Amino acid sequence: MKRIVFLLSGIATVFNLHAQENNTGTIVYEQVVKLEIKLEGDAAQFADMLPKERKSEKVLYFNSEASLYENKDVTEDETMSMSSGEGNVMIKMKEPENKVYTDLKEKKQLEQREFMTRLFLIEDEVSQEWKITGNQKMILDFPCQEAVTEIDSVKTTAWFTPVIPVSTGPASYGGLPGAILSVETDNGKRTILATSVEFSEIGEYVLVQPKKGKKVTRDEFDQIVEEKMEEMGAQKGEGGHMMIRIQR
Repeated sequence: MKRIVFLLSGIATVFNLHAQENNTGTIVYEQVVKLEIKLEGDAAQFADMLPKERKSEKVLYFNSEASLYENKDVTEDETMSMSSGEGNVMIKMKEPENKVYTDLKEKKQLEQREFMTRLFLIEDEVSQEWKITGNQKMILDFPCQEAVTEIDSVKTTAWFTPVIPVSTGPASYGGLPGAILSVETDNGKRTILATSVEFSEIGEYVLVQPKKGKKVTRDEFDQIVEEKMEEMGAQKGEGGHMMIRIQR
């Protein structure tokens, strides 16, 4: 019996050491946002030529105390133009300068959000209520568990791995007993999937809170967006900014 206890203790010790080694590093994600662009009148003829989705690379730096999620690289604006006998359509897409800093000990977030060329700093708490379903699958050789939540009547599904014992994830998602490697919202209109994980020390100069923008609460930011969308006759959405210019 003593031999069995000794072996079990040894296994527990190895697991704890493995967990400690996995609490600092970098996760790279690919984000895909489905684009729903409606054109009316003469511009409707260009609808089939427009991009149907927007892909971008994001990176999450993390340790046991904090995490920072941001664009992986500085990207230039993408411009494409189309023409017919009756006019031209120019589309300009820009990846917003968004960042999310999470204080894992205090369970607080500071999100830098770009909207209509303006930057905002949104102060919030990590307060998502998840339901762990019991479903499991592998992502990048990491055993993951499924969790679901509903925010503003929109269902979100996340897959997290306890092997990375840090309660963080992409964008503003977190609060689960392990790092989130995959997120899907609103029936696949937005997906975020980890493409690589690297365990290494993260310097303090990397995990720095964003400082650009006007400080607002989440409710204040949502109100600003809602008012601007109503003014433009558009709907609130996620992803990059898109500007469409029709020339005749």
